[in-house]
Amino acid sequence: MSTIPTHLEYLAADLEADAAFRDIWHHGYIGDSKPFRYAETADALAKRLSDNPSTRTLAAIRANLAHPAGARVPVPSAKAGRATLRAIGVLNPGRRSMGMSAADQVIEAARDTIAEAFHLADEYGLHPDDIHDLHDLRTSSGFPDHVEQPVRDLVCLVGNLIALATAYGWTEETVMWRAYARFEARYMAALMADPA
Repeated sequence: MSTIPTHLEYLAADLEADAAFRDIWHHGYIGDSKPFRYAETADALAKRLSDNPSTRTLAAIRANLAHPAGARVPVPSAKAGRATLRAIGVLNPGRRSMGMSAADQVIEAARDTIAEAFHLADEYGLHPDDIHDLHDLRTSSGFPDHVEQPVRDLVCLVGNLIALATAYGWTEETVMWRAYARFEARYMAALMADPA
C-alpha cells in the first residue's frame, strides 16, 4: 500500500471494519475479546484511509455536480468552481491565514483541489496531460463518445476550477502547471517514503 491511499483501499478497509463489527454483533463478542480488538483496528485503519486525495476529490465532484452549471458543456463555470470549494470546506473566512487575501485563498484552494484531482485521474489510468486535453475538448467540441461518465465528471470539476482561477487573473497554463507541480511533489514524496 502506498503512503497515498487510494479510494478503493479506503472502501476495502471500511467494508472490512463494518463486517468485523457486524460479526461481533451477531455472535455477541463484547469487551476485550480478540474479535473486538480486530474490529477496532480495522475501524481505525478505515478512518485513517478516509482522508485521501481521491476520496476528497470524489466529494468535490459530488459538490460540483450539485451545482446547476457544474457539468455545463462547452463553457466551464467559475461559479460552480467557487460553490464546490465552499461545499468541501476549503473556502471560509476562518481558514484564511494571516495576510492572505480572498483571491489568494481561492487560487491556492483551486490549485490544491486540481492537484488532488490528478490523484484520482491516476487511479483512472490518466495522466494530468490527458485531463487537460479532455478539458480542451470539452471547451471546443464537447466530449468524445468514448469518454466514460466518471472521467467527464472529473474533467468538469477541473475545468470549473480552472475557470475560477482564471477569473482571478491566472492563466490556464499556470493553473495546470502549478497543480501538476504540487501533484508531482506529493507523488514523489510518497514514493520516497515507501520505496517498496
